[in-house]
Amino acid sequence: MRTPLLVGLLLGVAACPPPEPPAAPIPPVSTGKVRVRVFTEPSPVRMLAAAERFVFVATEQDLERFDDGGGVFALTPATGLSGNQVIALGPDPDRKAVWIVTDGGLGRYETQSEVYTSVTDPPASIGLDFTTLAKEGGASIASAKDGGAWIGTAEGLIYVSAKGGWTKTPIKDPIRAVSRDHAGWLWIAATTGMIARRPNGETIRIGPAHGLTIVAPRMLVEMPGDRMLVVGTDEAGHERIAFGKELTWQTYRALPETTWDAATRRGNGAVVMGGGRVYRIGLADPTRVRPLARDGMRLVPVTTGPTTDWEIDPIDLVVPPGATSLGAAADQLLIGTRDLGTARFQISVDGRVQPRDWLRRKQMFQDATTLSVACAKADDCWIATGARQAWRWTGERFLAGGPDEVVLAVVRDPGGTIFALHRAASEAAIHLSKIDRTGAWTSVPGVAIATPGHAPEISFARFASSGALWVGLRYRDGMEQRPFGIATIETATGKVSYHRTGGEPATDKTTRMFPIPIGVVDGDVRGDTAWFATNEGVARLARGQVKVWTEADGLQSELARAVTIAANGTVIVATGAGAGIWDGKAWEFPAALRFELNDVVATRNGQVWMATERGIAAWDGSKVRRVDMRRGLAENQILDVAVDQFDRVWARGAGSLTLISQ
Repeated sequence: MRTPLLVGLLLGVAACPPPEPPAAPIPPVSTGKVRVRVFTEPSPVRMLAAAERFVFVATEQDLERFDDGGGVFALTPATGLSGNQVIALGPDPDRKAVWIVTDGGLGRYETQSEVYTSVTDPPASIGLDFTTLAKEGGASIASAKDGGAWIGTAEGLIYVSAKGGWTKTPIKDPIRAVSRDHAGWLWIAATTGMIARRPNGETIRIGPAHGLTIVAPRMLVEMPGDRMLVVGTDEAGHERIAFGKELTWQTYRALPETTWDAATRRGNGAVVMGGGRVYRIGLADPTRVRPLARDGMRLVPVTTGPTTDWEIDPIDLVVPPGATSLGAAADQLLIGTRDLGTARFQISVDGRVQPRDWLRRKQMFQDATTLSVACAKADDCWIATGARQAWRWTGERFLAGGPDEVVLAVVRDPGGTIFALHRAASEAAIHLSKIDRTGAWTSVPGVAIATPGHAPEISFARFASSGALWVGLRYRDGMEQRPFGIATIETATGKVSYHRTGGEPATDKTTRMFPIPIGVVDGDVRGDTAWFATNEGVARLARGQVKVWTEADGLQSELARAVTIAANGTVIVATGAGAGIWDGKAWEFPAALRFELNDVVATRNGQVWMATERGIAAWDGSKVRRVDMRRGLAENQILDVAVDQFDRVWARGAGSLTLISQ
């Protein structure tokens, strides 16, 4: 007699490719040697610009417009933007607009009418290719006094009029930044030094003879009184800050010396960021007594001549991790970050700065229902949340990938191949695709997993060592979510089998339907044994037999939420009453684990990681340690946890993704 399909899938290891060598296990959290990295946005904030009631945030993938209340609108080619990648932003306060340079062209956003208008592309004689600009040199842009704009590129300075007329200028130096003061002087930070363009068109090289010793300027900030602030380095490579008006300049060094990362205009002065701190720069007030501070800073002149006294003071705020950029809007200070969006701080009348909120689009978490992770390499992972599209992790950022469909799960087979389960938004069947190393998706023929109702979903997806893919099913019945047992898929043939209580017997006589409770919500498989968390208790499938434990058998709650099998074979089940441990004979609910759990996974070093309402909990068999908002999380309510083959723990909250690694 032929062995039933499911048991054969559990036992048939010989035919599958050998697994990759295991990575070193993650160290115990109690040693403190783990790295916690939190993401709320898929890519870093590159630049900020404020105009009227809006804040414009340019990331590596899109442009987001936030209003005063934090409402967000994505500016994309679909909504009229000239391109996909933003190269430069340039506010025009006089006209309440923002100039936007993208890889597809130039345009201007009018904040009063909330209309974006593209500027006619430059003629070929200008030699400006926006796609090349995005790939190679980038650009900077400043509004012109007559309503046009100045664009600084690696090939020099270009002018575009308000009506879209393009003109090359005699300045051919590679340009890092441009800024205009209210007197009409244009200031140019070039790789060859500072250049000033008078309102009459005359250009002047600014240098030591004018009091400026910065030879490599990189940041420009317009200051009150038609002054300009310049940040850069001198001939010896030392960081310097200079202030000037027309042809009179004064250069300073900061003590202690700091490398400056960003600068922005704020009120009657400027704000600069460096060394993990933020500082306020302004004209010295002779009537104010500056307090002594251990972490204070001062500006020391390095050039002689007529001077204006400037002072620098630290701002009492905690700079968010991975800070990348600065901006200011009315009574707000903005700090863009690598992973967490844009932090917004409120500045009171007396100058105190308090955290206000975050500007976040959270597109990775819109309509998310679950979490699954599958990695080809440590810096090449696919993440699915049960929402539109999957996300590909590059080690630095997330890129939307795969078909424009609902991606329900990604999973890696024992040989290293990555598969995705997905469906079209309005489709009633789930399909399977194979993802290759280039990121291309190839459909597996014949796989169409069906459920009753509409909008079928997946609660879990696990590969057995034999190569069989186990999938927990659920579907929508009106607004209610209902479970529907499990399906197993032979990825080589595309054959699908269903297993649940109360189901119709299989028509294929070689396939046996196992009476796994229909209310299954999670599952794990190890060797020839599979365990399931269900709304009827905990079920085990071993040697072709299904056994179910309920509250009558020692469970504190039979409404199980998740289950995992540790490396030593211990089974841990997550419930609203805590974690239950199966020792091979009976269920134990340790006192240390009697708190509400949403999900649970185990790593190879024997630790159990739990998603809870109070953050992420890690249990080493004796102690529970927590990672929460006090230790770097963006939120305390954690809904799902997953582990990859590198023993890294991934966790999903309603609006954040956390990666815990060595």
